[in-house]
Amino acid sequence: MERRHLEYFLAVVDHGGFSAAASALLVAQPSLSHSIKVLERELGAELFHRLPRGVRVTAAGEALVDSARRALREMEVGRACVQEVVGLTAGRLDLVSLPTLALDPLAEVIGRFRRAHPQVQVRLMQSELGDDVREAVRSGAAELGVADTMSRPFVELQSDYIGNQELVVTLPPGTPEPKTGTMSIDELLTLDLVTGFTGTLVRDLLTKEAERRGVELSVAVEVGHRESALHLVVAGAGCAVLPRPLARVAALEGAVLVSVDPALKREIHLVRRPGVLSPAARIFLDMLTPQTDI
Repeated sequence: MERRHLEYFLAVVDHGGFSAAASALLVAQPSLSHSIKVLERELGAELFHRLPRGVRVTAAGEALVDSARRALREMEVGRACVQEVVGLTAGRLDLVSLPTLALDPLAEVIGRFRRAHPQVQVRLMQSELGDDVREAVRSGAAELGVADTMSRPFVELQSDYIGNQELVVTLPPGTPEPKTGTMSIDELLTLDLVTGFTGTLVRDLLTKEAERRGVELSVAVEVGHRESALHLVVAGAGCAVLPRPLARVAALEGAVLVSVDPALKREIHLVRRPGVLSPAARIFLDMLTPQTDI
């Protein structure tokens, strides 16, 4: 089973068809199709249902996806380790994080990493849910992930605590600040909120606090991306509970930031698969940890 065959297979899976995969890989479609057929013969199973428009992964193909990603990841780690031994400086570091954590703390660490190792390419993927971040690491799509508190166990992963991030109430421009300078949970729950869908950390946290007090959460706007909440608050659509690094951006547009008493914080964790990391990942991990509270 050749690396090229696995790369072509995953490209078809990720792009949903042979033509799109060939275009993304900059290879001729007949060559890609031939490689997939060779792989299918070797495995003794069809990996795709060929449809009039695109393809659909078969059950056998689904069974191969995670193994293929992990195999390619291990090959990349092995190649990088050899390069390190012979003094070569190249390669790629694949990261995945929640969008707000890409802003802080990752942006600053990636900047330092790139200044120290300009020859290493960094690829940063983003997912809105922490479980999706962890799944990307588990499947081998990324080597390191940065996410918040784990909502379900991922026994195949190692998790390292790297700090806390304060969550602050972000109010539309012109809103009077509380006389005390802070806001209680009870006061927060009276506001019209711009928040994520059920399953996101802040939405679930607020829902739990509302249920504990026997009140109904007032959701004015549901958003799929935290950055959208920032713009909606500035536009006056409602209030939001945002990580302080993102809330600071809203403050530049006039939003009013208020801390919650007692403080709301989320834990930040770095997740990775057990075992040997690539040289680039080891260096990046050393730069990222330990972090002080964000």
